[in-house]
Amino acid sequence: MTKAPLTRYLTGMSFWMVLYMAAIVFNGFYFRSTSPLGVPQAPWLYVFAVMPSLPVGGMIWVMLRHIEDSDEYVRGQLVRRYLIATGLTLLLCSAYTFLENYADVKIFERLYVFAVFCACLAVVTPFTLGATRNPS
Repeated sequence: MTKAPLTRYLTGMSFWMVLYMAAIVFNGFYFRSTSPLGVPQAPWLYVFAVMPSLPVGGMIWVMLRHIEDSDEYVRGQLVRRYLIATGLTLLLCSAYTFLENYADVKIFERLYVFAVFCACLAVVTPFTLGATRNPS
């Protein structure tokens, strides 16, 4: 028996989110504390530094699979949500970069861009539920 697309999406996102949080916690303790393993050296330094980005790729893959597995109407709604959230993320990150460069404003680290995207997706979703344009 196959799972429904939403169940696969929630299971996949939960799996990758747990790995993402584990990688961030590991890196936080490993790089910012006195680890019994010592300070990482190259190439492990680079491997551990990019480790949290791998679950982000997994979450993006789960989102794409959810689009593929959904019916035509839901697929259109999902693409619309992701596109609006991506545009909003680009707008916010561009504005933030200009503030950072010209006004010396420091609000958050750029490593949280995916979290900003997820927040934008959460804000956009209620406004795009069932929102379709009538072409006539």
